[in-house]
Amino acid sequence: MKKLAGLLVFLIVAYAVYNDLSIGTLPAAKMQAPEISKMESVEKVEKQTTQEIPFFEHEVLPGDTVLSVIDSYLDSQLNVPVSQAVEDFKKLNNGTDPQKIKFGNIYKFPDYSSQN
Repeated sequence: MKKLAGLLVFLIVAYAVYNDLSIGTLPAAKMQAPEISKMESVEKVEKQTTQEIPFFEHEVLPGDTVLSVIDSYLDSQLNVPVSQAVEDFKKLNNGTDPQKIKFGNIYKFPDYSSQN
């Protein structure tokens, strides 16, 4: 009986891993009409803080974080505090929480390459 239970648990785990790797568990990146109009309005209203902070735009991929995108863009160590990078990201993206970024969307990330 223990062997049968172990086999069932193994099969369930194997199926879950296969499903995650082949299909994925994250929702597809589809923009709804309200999101499109929201992005258009954000583009129209550029804040002065956006112009003061140098930035680059990047489409977020699955597994990306704000710091990983900035690190990959810099190709070197980040020489500013993490808290400043997070605050600059929020300013550039109208208060968007860095922990709630969605893949498939394009965000503005602070560019610290001139400081290196």
